[in-house]
Amino acid sequence: MEEKEKKANAEEEELEDEDDILDPDDFDDEESSEEESEEEEEESEEDEEESEEDKKEKEQKAKNAKAAERRRKREQAKKDRESREAKIREEAATKAELGILKENPYTEKPIVDAEDLKIYKIQKQLDDEGKDPINDLPQRLAEIARQEAKQAKEKEENAKKEQKERADKINAEIKELRTKYPDVDTVELANDPLFQKCLEGRAGRWSQVEIYELYLREKEKARQEAEDSKKKNTVDEGAKKMSSPPSSNAKGNNSSQKSIEEMTDEEFERYFDEKYS
Repeated sequence: MEEKEKKANAEEEELEDEDDILDPDDFDDEESSEEESEEEEEESEEDEEESEEDKKEKEQKAKNAKAAERRRKREQAKKDRESREAKIREEAATKAELGILKENPYTEKPIVDAEDLKIYKIQKQLDDEGKDPINDLPQRLAEIARQEAKQAKEKEENAKKEQKERADKINAEIKELRTKYPDVDTVELANDPLFQKCLEGRAGRWSQVEIYELYLREKEKARQEAEDSKKKNTVDEGAKKMSSPPSSNAKGNNSSQKSIEEMTDEEFERYFDEKYS
């Protein structure tokens, strides 16, 4: 009986040892670690994709802005051309009418310029409407004046509104710029010729952040070009010194009449030490 109990206890201990060795939690930890690693890789790939997407989005936005600007310029050019053509036609018609109409039949006074012609046309319109072209003329002129004043006021208000909208937009963009780049000095930036160059053709189409980031890229490009130019000049100066013939007065130099290409390694080292020591 005791032997059976001992045997049972031994088997239980063996099972416990196996449980310790084959603990499922250990596998869970390994699987969890692998899953976390995979998740990190996926997140990294997603970040790269998002970065690439942001880049493509910015490029597309810039293309759209350029296309919109070209379209706006074409439309404005068309309007300007039509306005010029309409003015030319109106002037031509006025000249023709002035050549035909020599006298205002309602006032019996000569028509000498465009203002006289305008009064005549208003009086004729009143006559066509069945009104008195003489007595009703002052009232019609007052109505026209009020209408023109109203249109002028609306035009002025619209101009002020557009100006305020532009100012609000610029202020919002400057606020965004200062939020993203807290150390930026907008006053110094406004006086920077390179920044002004970046503004040309982009103001109103690009945001202040986009223009400033272009400015930073151009500034870094200019700095790198200046540094490369400086390095090149240094290298060229060094090569010039190295290629100059050795001094004939160098002490102990038996190869003073030789060019660098003809020197042995020992002669070149001696020449270099004498020249630059």
